[in-house]
Amino acid sequence: MAINFSKRHPYLSITLLFLGLTASYVSPRFLAAESDQKSAVEIKHKSRDLDKVKAELNRKKEEKERLSKEAQELSNELQHNQIRMKDIEQTLLHTQKKTFDVEQQVARTKNQRDKMLTDLQRTEDAMKRSFRTYYVASALLGPGSEVPVFTRQLIESHVSHWNQIDKSQDAEGKKLDELVSTDQLLRNEVQHQEGDLTSLRSGLEDKQKLLSKKMSRREILEAELKELQQTAEELASLIDMLRSKAKEEREGERRARLEEQASGHSPILPNSLPWPVSGKVVMRFGRQIQPTLGTPFISNGVIISMESPQPVKAVADGHVLFAGKFLSYGSMTVLEHAGDWYTVYGRLSKWDVEKGQDVKKGDTIGMSRAAEKGGAEMYFELRFYGKPTDPMPWLIH
Repeated sequence: MAINFSKRHPYLSITLLFLGLTASYVSPRFLAAESDQKSAVEIKHKSRDLDKVKAELNRKKEEKERLSKEAQELSNELQHNQIRMKDIEQTLLHTQKKTFDVEQQVARTKNQRDKMLTDLQRTEDAMKRSFRTYYVASALLGPGSEVPVFTRQLIESHVSHWNQIDKSQDAEGKKLDELVSTDQLLRNEVQHQEGDLTSLRSGLEDKQKLLSKKMSRREILEAELKELQQTAEELASLIDMLRSKAKEEREGERRARLEEQASGHSPILPNSLPWPVSGKVVMRFGRQIQPTLGTPFISNGVIISMESPQPVKAVADGHVLFAGKFLSYGSMTVLEHAGDWYTVYGRLSKWDVEKGQDVKKGDTIGMSRAAEKGGAEMYFELRFYGKPTDPMPWLIH
């Protein structure tokens, strides 16, 4: 194939072809040494690790924020319940004091009432005795005598006193009933307040335990976050170092290639490569003249002609960098070989390999295509360290 500098065929530049492969198709193997590939893979893996660490870091930060929010809510609730518990305790003390006072009043009222009932009974007994004395004295002495009159006055005095005691006893009975009712209400209130207090204390204990767990989990998260942050920083530093190292290795590879090109050193021996097809060379490497237009051009490879299409063989073990259609080269395959040298097979009717595939010497990689003037043809190019070279001295004579 060739570079045609005319306006009619500018796309025939094999240099442009190789640059295009470098930019769009060629794998990192084509541009860097195996160690550079390993660095790139390591950078990729470490970058993924860094992304995972960052994702975990964000997840734990969100969990910490959630725990902090829940802990604050629990703390506020605990504070509110503690205030409420103090209020209930104070109210309970006040209610208990009232209950005690009422109980004392009930006891005093009962004593007072019992005394009244005893006095009432004595007065009633005295009245009965006075009535008997009155009837006997009236029968013996007559109603108008001194004894019956005195006895009648005594009876009236007893009746008056009994009525007073009975009235006071009724009042004390009502008071006692009210006090007993109040005492029962107060006892119920004390029981209710004690229940509230017990429930609050139990709830406070549960919330304090939960708060303690959340605070412990937050402390663990803070330690994990610190460790993850340190890991992320170390990974970022490692990736920067690997990138710098890879850049240095690529620069070293570029300098080594230039040195190899300048030295003229060959990675293979002359007269050591088998022909990709059996045929004759109809266009050689180097400066050529386009017969129709008479314009000069540079051919970076050779065109081999044959009577009919043939399978195209790999001239050495290699790795497929490109397999597909490319501009005027039609179907084309590019192989990379150990030692930083490459072979290009163009003007194929088809390709039988895929990018990334490893091939052995003599493996079929495609089929030559039919030529416009009859027969068949293919294009073959050889490059050392990325620079095209005449393949004829290296093909077996």
